Amino acid sequence: MGTRKLDISLVFVCCSNIIFLISGFMLMSLGGLLLADNERILLSRLLGPGDIHPDQPLFYYLAFAIVTLGFLIAIIGLLGCWAACLFNRCITISYLLTIILLLLGECIVCIIAVFWPHILGIDVRPARLIRALQRSYAVPGREQFTAALDLAQTIFTCCGINGSSNYGTSWWRLQEVSRRELVVPLSCCTLNNANETGSFLNPEPANLTLCQALNPAEHQYARHTMGCLEHIEKWTQDQTLILLAIVLVVMFVEVMTLLSILLACSRDNRKSKSQASTFTSTQTLSPFNENDHDFSKQFF
Repeated sequence: MGTRKLDISLVFVCCSNIIFLISGFMLMSLGGLLLADNERILLSRLLGPGDIHPDQPLFYYLAFAIVTLGFLIAIIGLLGCWAACLFNRCITISYLLTIILLLLGECIVCIIAVFWPHILGIDVRPARLIRALQRSYAVPGREQFTAALDLAQTIFTCCGINGSSNYGTSWWRLQEVSRRELVVPLSCCTLNNANETGSFLNPEPANLTLCQALNPAEHQYARHTMGCLEHIEKWTQDQTLILLAIVLVVMFVEVMTLLSILLACSRDNRKSKSQASTFTSTQTLSPFNENDHDFSKQFF
């Protein structure tokens, strides 16, 4: 019966390790899909800290981080399968410690993402976004930020951060980076090609004259009047929830793997103690010794 329990626990360990290994490959696939999602990566350029301009948007680095985490989990999963086959105590302890450290690291990242997202480079404060718009939109060297804001204004049908008035004091207007007749970027206008892929790169206003009119009564039907702040905040929350859900699923798999190994080790220890106790009891219950009790001498 003890052997049967041990076999069941070993099967459970092997299954949990295989699931753990598969989760690593799935994470690598998710990282690859995120890397291929150009619009999602481009929009994440709006989330970066104010005065720091990294070479790539935040989600570009996040995609590589997810791939790296998946690769690490896959390697640890292979180590776990090896430990389950050999059932070597040293390898098993190393495997347990590695999973515990991985769990602690993921918990720390989740806590920081929820309570202190700015540490991870996520900053959607209105003042920061308005300052970034006024200093970076259409400025040479800030092409990614310009494209990201144009994309947001196109897919969210909004204009500026709090509204189109944000462009009035921007470098885009004050330094006449744009055409003089433009009051707002073309992506703020109602577009004929809004449903086409890449329309934010080549916007086609339905009525350019009304869109650029200064009178609100004239441009209200040809221009997006609502700011993008609410949409950007909601999009950021949605992405954060998706990432947290993925991390929680991975952590659940890691906890199940950890518990399966601990269960297998405890059953193995109980079996070893039971065998040792049985052997000791057998020796204790044997009162006779052939050397001390030679019955043949009593008859000769």
